[in-house]
Amino acid sequence: MFDRLFPGWTAPGLLAALVALRTLRNVALTASMGEASDSPVAVLVGAALTLASFVLTVGVLRGTFGLTLSHVESLLQVALLVLAAAVVRRGDGDGRRRAVVAGVAAVLLYLFSIPLFGEATVAP
Repeated sequence: MFDRLFPGWTAPGLLAALVALRTLRNVALTASMGEASDSPVAVLVGAALTLASFVLTVGVLRGTFGLTLSHVESLLQVALLVLAAAVVRRGDGDGRRRAVVAGVAAVLLYLFSIPLFGEATVAP
C-alpha cells in the first residue's frame, strides 16, 4: 500500500508510520505553542515549519530531494523545537508538561530519522 509513497524501501509502511509520528509530534508542539501563547504568529510559524518539515521529509525519503534539502529539513526541525521551547517557557505553566513530552518525543523521532536520511541521500 505504501510502496508507491516510498518506492525502493524494504518496509515502506514502517517508514510511513515514522513520518506520521514525527508530523503528529510537530503538530503537538505547535498546539502547545498555541496553548502557551496568545500570539497567533507563533502558531502560524510553528504550523509553517511543521508543514515544510513534512514535505521535505517525504521528499527526501522518496529520493526526490537530495542531501542539501535533508540538511534544510534538519534545520527546520531544530527551529521548531527551539521556537516551541521558547514560547512554552514564556507562557503559562499549564501546558508545559505536555510540551516537554512532545519535545522529547520529537527529538527521539528526529534522531531516529537521521540514519534514514543518510540511507536515502548518501547510500543509494
